[in-house]
Amino acid sequence: MSTVLALDTCDRTIGVAVAVGGEVRCWRVEHSAQRHSVRLLALVEETLAGAAAERGDLDGIAVTRGPGSFTGVRVGVAAAKGLAFALGLPVVGVSSLEALWRGAVPFPGAVVPVLDARKGQVYATARQGLEGGGTLLGEGAWDPGEVLGALAEERGPCLFLGSGLEPYRETFARALGERFLEASRTRWAIHPGDVALAGWEALQRGEGVVPAALTPTYRRLSEAEEVRRRGVAAKP
Repeated sequence: MSTVLALDTCDRTIGVAVAVGGEVRCWRVEHSAQRHSVRLLALVEETLAGAAAERGDLDGIAVTRGPGSFTGVRVGVAAAKGLAFALGLPVVGVSSLEALWRGAVPFPGAVVPVLDARKGQVYATARQGLEGGGTLLGEGAWDPGEVLGALAEERGPCLFLGSGLEPYRETFARALGERFLEASRTRWAIHPGDVALAGWEALQRGEGVVPAALTPTYRRLSEAEEVRRRGVAAKP
């Protein structure tokens, strides 16, 4: 049975989980005021101990690769790559939005995970909540109106969850009316167990990569990159 360690630092929490043979053995989530990098590796050791596992038992590492907080994404990806390199393990990048989506299915309608991207946007996707359902909106940094546009022809209920819901709840609720549903706040945070299971499944399909091949998924430029690009464009 393969054993997978999962890390998540994409949003407002840090999470670690261990899955063995496709079952989550142990998980930890912290809402920490400290920087993610301060607590992450300690949380790894605590979770391994809780799962009665050691680093040498691991067959792969999964990590949320984004989108989300630029700093948080970098911390998680760097930690996963460092651990995988040191242990000689494959690593799998898992979309933070997919992990959120997994926490809400099965659901008889559209599931819409949203993370706060600031600047009037959300990182979002919209997918059916039942097996075999299609994608209504691909992953990206979207204006709330673009999310609603993708749901315009969806006649069933639309279940929203994630930190991006808070600033735009009224916008979504007003436009969708009775079709708007809000998941419990306990599901707004990415569950590291969902990351672990997504990673475990990917490893079974042979989708693990060497650490150097893992890259973050930001879905848009950082503030510093935008400033730099504007500066270059302004030069004569």
